[in-house]
Amino acid sequence: MKTIIMYYTLGGTSKKEAERIASENENVVICEVQQKKKYNIFTAFILGCPKAMKRQVVEIKDVQYDLSDFDRIIFVAPIWAGFPVPAFNAMVNLLPAGKEVEIFMCSGGGEAPKSEEGTKKMIQDKNCKLIAYHNIKVSK
Repeated sequence: MKTIIMYYTLGGTSKKEAERIASENENVVICEVQQKKKYNIFTAFILGCPKAMKRQVVEIKDVQYDLSDFDRIIFVAPIWAGFPVPAFNAMVNLLPAGKEVEIFMCSGGGEAPKSEEGTKKMIQDKNCKLIAYHNIKVSK
Protein backbone atom coordinates (compact mmCIF):
# COMPACT_ATOMS: atom_id res chain seq x y z
CA MET A 1 0.00 0.00 0.00
CA LYS A 2 1.48 3.32 -1.08
CA THR A 3 1.27 5.88 1.74
CA ILE A 4 2.01 9.58 2.07
CA ILE A 5 2.26 11.51 5.33
CA MET A 6 1.35 15.16 4.91
CA TYR A 7 2.02 17.47 7.81
CA TYR A 8 1.89 21.13 8.75
CA THR A 9 3.91 22.48 11.64
CA LEU A 10 4.54 25.91 13.10
CA GLY A 11 6.94 25.09 15.91
CA GLY A 12 8.16 21.64 14.91
CA THR A 13 5.98 19.43 17.10
CA SER A 14 3.81 18.07 14.29
CA LYS A 15 6.94 17.46 12.21
CA LYS A 16 8.35 15.28 15.00
CA GLU A 17 5.08 13.34 15.15
CA ALA A 18 5.08 12.88 11.35
CA GLU A 19 8.66 11.59 11.49
CA ARG A 20 7.74 9.21 14.31
CA ILE A 21 4.84 7.82 12.27
CA ALA A 22 7.08 7.48 9.20
CA SER A 23 9.66 5.54 11.22
CA GLU A 24 7.00 2.99 12.17
CA ASN A 25 5.84 2.39 8.59
CA GLU A 26 7.55 1.10 5.47
CA ASN A 27 7.47 2.66 2.03
CA VAL A 28 6.05 6.02 3.06
CA VAL A 29 6.62 9.42 1.56
CA ILE A 30 6.67 12.38 3.93
CA CYS A 31 5.59 15.82 2.71
CA GLU A 32 5.66 19.10 4.61
CA VAL A 33 2.82 21.44 3.70
CA GLN A 34 3.72 25.11 3.94
CA GLN A 35 1.55 28.18 3.87
CA LYS A 36 2.29 30.73 1.17
CA LYS A 37 2.23 33.44 3.84
CA LYS A 38 3.88 32.00 6.94
CA TYR A 39 2.61 32.68 10.43
CA ASN A 40 4.78 33.54 13.39
CA ILE A 41 3.61 32.90 16.94
CA PHE A 42 1.82 36.26 17.06
CA THR A 43 0.02 35.99 13.70
CA ALA A 44 -0.86 32.37 14.42
CA PHE A 45 -2.75 33.54 17.50
CA ILE A 46 -4.29 36.70 16.02
CA LEU A 47 -5.07 35.44 12.50
CA GLY A 48 -4.74 31.66 12.55
CA CYS A 49 -6.87 30.76 15.56
CA PRO A 50 -9.99 32.61 14.36
CA LYS A 51 -9.59 31.01 10.91
CA ALA A 52 -9.20 27.59 12.52
CA MET A 53 -12.38 28.06 14.55
CA LYS A 54 -14.27 28.98 11.35
CA ARG A 55 -12.70 26.05 9.43
CA GLN A 56 -11.26 28.44 6.89
CA VAL A 57 -8.35 27.58 4.64
CA VAL A 58 -5.12 29.40 3.94
CA GLU A 59 -3.21 29.30 0.69
CA ILE A 60 -0.55 26.61 0.72
CA LYS A 61 2.45 26.15 -1.52
CA ASP A 62 2.09 23.59 -4.29
CA VAL A 63 2.47 20.02 -3.06
CA GLN A 64 5.11 18.13 -5.00
CA TYR A 65 3.15 14.86 -5.04
CA ASP A 66 -0.01 13.78 -6.84
CA LEU A 67 -2.25 12.41 -4.08
CA SER A 68 -4.09 10.19 -6.57
CA ASP A 69 -0.88 8.09 -6.71
CA PHE A 70 -1.33 7.02 -3.07
CA ASP A 71 -3.69 4.51 -1.47
CA ARG A 72 -3.46 5.91 2.05
CA ILE A 73 -3.02 9.51 3.13
CA ILE A 74 -1.98 10.40 6.68
CA PHE A 75 -2.50 13.96 7.90
CA VAL A 76 -0.57 15.34 10.88
CA ALA A 77 -1.42 18.83 12.09
CA PRO A 78 -1.77 20.92 15.23
CA ILE A 79 -4.94 22.01 16.94
CA TRP A 80 -5.38 25.74 17.49
CA ALA A 81 -8.21 27.05 19.67
CA GLY A 82 -9.77 23.58 19.65
CA PHE A 83 -9.79 23.19 15.84
CA PRO A 84 -7.39 21.97 13.15
CA VAL A 85 -5.11 24.65 11.73
CA PRO A 86 -6.25 26.33 8.51
CA ALA A 87 -3.48 24.54 6.57
CA PHE A 88 -5.10 21.21 7.53
CA ASN A 89 -8.34 22.40 5.94
CA ALA A 90 -6.38 23.24 2.78
CA MET A 91 -4.81 19.75 2.80
CA VAL A 92 -8.24 18.13 3.05
CA ASN A 93 -9.33 20.12 0.00
CA LEU A 94 -6.61 18.32 -2.00
CA LEU A 95 -8.02 14.85 -1.25
CA PRO A 96 -9.06 12.80 -4.26
CA ALA A 97 -12.14 10.62 -3.70
CA GLY A 98 -11.78 7.01 -2.62
CA LYS A 99 -8.65 7.30 -0.48
CA GLU A 100 -8.03 5.83 2.96
CA VAL A 101 -7.25 8.64 5.40
CA GLU A 102 -5.73 8.62 8.87
CA ILE A 103 -5.55 11.76 11.00
CA PHE A 104 -3.17 12.68 13.82
CA MET A 105 -4.14 15.90 15.63
CA CYS A 106 -1.44 17.28 17.93
CA SER A 107 -2.24 19.50 20.90
CA GLY A 108 -1.10 20.33 24.39
CA GLY A 109 -4.40 19.09 25.79
CA GLY A 110 -4.48 15.91 23.75
CA GLU A 111 -8.11 16.28 22.72
CA ALA A 112 -10.24 18.45 20.47
CA PRO A 113 -13.81 17.48 21.38
CA LYS A 114 -15.33 20.63 19.84
CA SER A 115 -14.05 19.80 16.40
CA GLU A 116 -13.53 16.04 16.13
CA GLU A 117 -16.87 15.10 14.56
CA GLY A 118 -16.72 18.01 12.11
CA THR A 119 -13.19 17.05 11.14
CA LYS A 120 -14.24 13.46 10.49
CA LYS A 121 -17.14 14.74 8.38
CA MET A 122 -14.74 16.80 6.25
CA ILE A 123 -13.03 13.56 5.19
CA GLN A 124 -16.31 11.75 4.55
CA ASP A 125 -17.55 14.70 2.47
CA LYS A 126 -14.58 14.12 0.15
CA ASN A 127 -15.82 10.52 -0.38
CA CYS A 128 -12.81 9.13 1.45
CA LYS A 129 -12.70 6.44 4.12
CA LEU A 130 -11.47 7.61 7.51
CA ILE A 131 -9.61 4.63 8.94
CA ALA A 132 -8.44 6.30 12.17
CA TYR A 133 -8.51 9.59 14.06
CA HIS A 134 -5.89 10.13 16.77
CA ASN A 135 -5.61 12.90 19.34
CA ILE A 136 -1.96 13.20 20.30
CA LYS A 137 -0.99 14.98 23.50
CA VAL A 138 2.32 16.68 22.97
CA SER A 139 4.62 18.43 25.38
CA LYS A 140 6.64 21.47 24.50
